[in-house]
Amino acid sequence: MLSKIDATYIELRERVMLGDLPPGTSMTADDIVAHTGVSLSMARHLLVSLGVGGYLTKRGRAYVVSTFTREQIEEWRLALGAIVEIGALRLALAGGARLQAVAESLEKDVRSHAVEDEAFFLGAMSFATIILGGPQSTLSELVEQFIPQAFFRLLWLSDIYAERTGFLVEAADSYLVAARAGDLDGVRKASRFFFDSTAPALHKLIEQMERKDFPKSAQYHALQAIEPQVSGLPTYTGSTKAARPLLGPLSDAGVAAHPL
Repeated sequence: MLSKIDATYIELRERVMLGDLPPGTSMTADDIVAHTGVSLSMARHLLVSLGVGGYLTKRGRAYVVSTFTREQIEEWRLALGAIVEIGALRLALAGGARLQAVAESLEKDVRSHAVEDEAFFLGAMSFATIILGGPQSTLSELVEQFIPQAFFRLLWLSDIYAERTGFLVEAADSYLVAARAGDLDGVRKASRFFFDSTAPALHKLIEQMERKDFPKSAQYHALQAIEPQVSGLPTYTGSTKAARPLLGPLSDAGVAAHPL
């Protein structure tokens, strides 16, 4: 049975992802208390947690529901793709038991689940952590700082608009073949294949959200799990480090992102 804070976090996150709380909507601890009945201290904790996850954006001393733009999504996609490629190359060079762990995770955590099932998403998060070198690796810490948890959810939801799915498994299979053969160029191609192939559906999702046509609950199995971050830490970090990424969005710096 979910705790009160878990259930409330899931409810608020789902309302953001499904458009019940439109982008730009102001949210305060008092709002959360009035809507959910949690304590004020718990509401403040939820604000920080949702902010760290990227579902809310801090504006001055207040929070608003995040607006996901194509430019921001592209920043995250390209940054994550570059970091994952480094991890994939390092794993290929290490070989042996580490590659075997990748293969086992692919079979157990990813391939055995339907793409639309939340279990697939959780498995994909676990798989990505292995590619990055484990939860305590420098690459995992970089991802924590550069990529909000909301991006991983958006990447999963984008399959609703994909002309076909299965890119993660296809990329992973190609990666393992190349890595075992010591084909580093093939490793790079496999990594880039996933991020390039998922981009159109991700862009479609953002376009639909900008038109206020959000994914509906019936289109996938649920948003009922609270996944750990790639570093293995719980989502409810609430720490100063987690709340202050090394690199903020270009839009926050007043610089327009380059069109891609």
